[in-house]
Amino acid sequence: MSKEFKIGGFFVLFLLMLGTTIWAGLQQNLFTEFGWSSSPMWFKATIVDFYINQIILWLWVCVLEPKILTRAVWLILFICFGSMGTTAYIIIRLYKGLPLIKKLS
Repeated sequence: MSKEFKIGGFFVLFLLMLGTTIWAGLQQNLFTEFGWSSSPMWFKATIVDFYINQIILWLWVCVLEPKILTRAVWLILFICFGSMGTTAYIIIRLYKGLPLIKKLS
């Protein structure tokens, strides 16, 4: 699979999530529509699952990225932008020709 195909695929995923986020935001405000204490259990479970997943992804970034500032920036982007931050990270690594996997010793 070519580098361009991989970048294009992740870019499509990024745009899909961006479009979905914009569409949902125009429909209703997440922060006023759902109160944490009164929201359905599955909403709470999804939020917890999402943030656990973002922390796991960020820990992998810590394996790949040597600079603490870079790690901190990606943590903020992952937490604030979720899947868009994750796909942006992968697109940038692929574009630069950097590996997505690093052997752990």
